Parts: sequence; structure tokens; C-alpha cells
Amino acid sequence: MYRFIRAVAVAVVFAVLAVVFASCSAMPKSQVDEKMETQQSRGKTTKNDFFRSLGDIEQDENLYSILKDSDVYSVDVVLYFYNPDTNKLEPEKRTINLQKTDQILNVVISQFLQGPKVKGLKHVISPKVKLQKVERYGNVVGVYLSKEFLESEDIAIARAALVNTILESQEAKYVKIYVEGRELTHNGKDDGQILGLLTKYPNEVEQIRSRELELTSQGDVKYIKREIYFQDHERRFLVPEIRDVPVSQGKYVEAIVGELIKGPVSENEGLYPTIPSGTQLMDVKFVEDADSSKGVELYFSKEFKLSFNKEANSETLMVGSLVYSLTDLPGVDWIRIYYQNENGEYVNTPVVSMGLNRRFDKDSLPFQLGKRIKVYFSDKDAMNLVPEYRIINRDSKDIVNEILNELIEGPSQEGHMAVIPSNISVGDIKAYVSGQTAFVNLPSKFNPSGLGSTGEIMALYAIVNSLTDPVNTDNVRQIQFLVDGKVTNEFGHMSLADPFVRNPELIKE
Repeated sequence: MYRFIRAVAVAVVFAVLAVVFASCSAMPKSQVDEKMETQQSRGKTTKNDFFRSLGDIEQDENLYSILKDSDVYSVDVVLYFYNPDTNKLEPEKRTINLQKTDQILNVVISQFLQGPKVKGLKHVISPKVKLQKVERYGNVVGVYLSKEFLESEDIAIARAALVNTILESQEAKYVKIYVEGRELTHNGKDDGQILGLLTKYPNEVEQIRSRELELTSQGDVKYIKREIYFQDHERRFLVPEIRDVPVSQGKYVEAIVGELIKGPVSENEGLYPTIPSGTQLMDVKFVEDADSSKGVELYFSKEFKLSFNKEANSETLMVGSLVYSLTDLPGVDWIRIYYQNENGEYVNTPVVSMGLNRRFDKDSLPFQLGKRIKVYFSDKDAMNLVPEYRIINRDSKDIVNEILNELIEGPSQEGHMAVIPSNISVGDIKAYVSGQTAFVNLPSKFNPSGLGSTGEIMALYAIVNSLTDPVNTDNVRQIQFLVDGKVTNEFGHMSLADPFVRNPELIKE
């Protein structure tokens, strides 16, 4: 009874909200859907291209206002610099204006590298440092810097200021720093301690130094956060899983391969093992080739071949998971693989057809990296949204539309219910992003009257929460729904006149 009352109450609230909005003029659909499909076929739907065609037709004033506002938007950011008087990292707040095409991470880090504007704060990074690249995948931000970073007065404080700046500005959890393409160690040298994925530092310098001392102190077991790569169900992509890896006596390679052999923590999150069941790592050898590059030779037990299952394993992804999990380590530019034959001798013949008699690095394997996305469906009682994971290409240029298509295809887990009407096919709902707004165009056949008030809430907020989930996108903050290209006031029991924002209260993890 409580659940029924709750559902009715939520529906009544949305119905009341719907009647308070003034009716709005309808923008003709002419050319809109055709233009959107053209942009879809090019791989990425953009507002700039899509709405260029609207200049010659009557435009809806509400939509025009929304679009105009989203071309340039302001963002408040916090940058961390050193205050010698307090011996702390202290925040400097800035408001920066972003164009719709700007990547906020690049702008924030570039502002940080320029140094402080507030009197009394001191820059802790060499002014010569150049930002080479920024990557955002899932909860991880990868920052690629030039070698001048190593000229910073204090690398530990410089690292802490950069990490705190990034994590203050983004809904990410981890930062990974590269210098000239190589993972940064605690002292910037190959013999330094491996840092792994970095989390927020304390602002007090003495506490930062204590954390560094703990990192470099000798102990039997250390824990580092690492990305361990597994395959998706369809064996198309390698996808990272973040976990705490226990490292004994500095044996990072053995520890990471051991985690790979264990497999992913939960297959319900879309990841599957790459190493055949029962395989053991028998030996590890660090070697240097004639070209002065450094690598590691891995020696596996016979199960590496004997337990290989063509229905579950992929040779390419098996090798690739080892390459991507290991080659960020200092002194590991590449790997070689050997396994025991039936006589106990180590060989590098193919497990099935892929030759192993060569060294492997990230440039030598023809496959793509994937990323997990999180999409929401209804629970069986239509009271909450429940997540499922899907895997898509990490380089996808049109994530919002891939998310919508996954929602249309429906859930795969027992007890989860579809939220999109069954008469809607993949590609019927289209989206494009401008600034912090995603515009979602619903077709008129998305008939709310058949959903009921609770069904409307589940359907619309499944879209909203999926598109605004920080696991999926780092810039979408609100959703503006259109119906056949029009800003519409009434949609069943709800109003679509204003943008929707994320509603975490509906989510049940």
C-alpha cells in the first residue's frame, strides 16, 4: 500500500507542475528531423550543425532562448596553489567562460598551469610545463604533461595541487599523471615508487609529506589502485576495472597478473575474464632489447593453452589485457609471452592462431578500448530506477545517442523492466549536446497516454538519469525534451517546457 501511495503522490506532484507552465508556441518540424538524421549519419549530432537549418524557418522563442544561452556558459572552478605563509595548498576560485565546443578539463588545467592570480599564493609547477593531452574515461582523468613537470620545485606538492584542482572541478574519482607519455612515479624516475591512480590529497603540506613517506616506506605489502583490463561479453573491447592491488616486496607485475587471473569482481557489471581458468604465472623476467627498450617476459602454466575456450576467450583480448594492464609500469615498454607445453617446456607457439613469437605493446594489437556506460530501467514495481551496464567504444563521438539506443533495446537482467514504449525502435529517439544541455527529440509516437503517470516518470527520468550520470558523460547537466522538434508544454501528465535535471532519489543501486 505504501508503494502505491508513493507512486500516486509522485504522479500528482508532476501533474501539478505541468499546469503552472504557460503554453508555448510550436516550432514547425519542417527540415528538423531530416537535418538531425543527416548529423546522426556523420557519427556525431551537434547543435551547431543541426540548428543551422532553422535560420530559414520559424523558430520557437523558448527553444531559441535556450540555445542562445547554451552557446556560452560560465563555470565556477577551484584551482589549488601553495601559500608559504600557511604552508598549505589553498583554493583560488575563478569563473571561466566556456564556448560550447570547449572541453572543461582542458580549460581548467590550462588555467592552473598559468599560475595564481591571488596575491600570496605561489605556483608549484614549472612555468614551462605544456599540457599535451587530457583523457576522461569513466571515473579516471588521465593528464599528459611535458617533461618540464619534472623541473618543478617539489614534485610531490606539484602533483598534489594538480590532482586536487582536477578532482575539485570534475565528478571524477581518480587522476593518472603521465610525463612524456610515461606514468609518473613518486620522484619522476624509473626507480621511483609507482603511484597508480591518485585520489584527493590533504591540503596541509606536512600531511602530503607524511603520505609520501608512507608511500616510500618499506613494508611487506603495499596497495595501489590500478586499472585491470578485462573483456566485454561480446569480446569486442578491453575495458578497465579499478581495484586495490596488493603488491608484495615490490613485485608489481606478479601482483597485476594475479588480479587478471582472478577475473573481474562482478560479471553483472559487464566485464568478463580474459585469462583461461586455472592458469598460473610461473615466472617473470625483466629484459632489455638491443634497441635499449625494456620489457618483461611472462611464463605461464600449461593451462594458458589447455584451458583456452574459444567460446569464452579471445587470443587478441587475452594478450591485450596483459599489455594494457602492464605497459604503463616503469621499465615495461612491451611484453613477451611463453607458456608450458605438455612436456613442461616453455614455448611461444600460437594458442590457436595468433603468433606469440614477438613482443607486444599498445601499438601492436588491432583492437579497441571500451568504456562502461550506465543505463537505467524500472524495477518490477515501477518505484525505482535500477542500473545496468553496457560496453561501448571508448572513442565514441556520440555517447548520448548510444545511451538512448541501449535504453530502447531494453534491460537484460531479470526483474528489470523496460521504460521505453515497445513501438519505439533504435534510432527513433535522437539527441544532441550543446554546452551542458542535451536536447532529446521524442517522436510523436512516444505516446505518454499509454504509459500512465508513473510510467511517464520512469521513462523520462530513465533518460535524464542515464544521460547525466557522471560515469557516462562529464558535461551534461540537464535535459531539454522536444517532441517532433518542438518545445512542448504538455506531455501526458508532465510538462516538457523546462529542462530536467538529474533525480538521484529515484535510483536504487
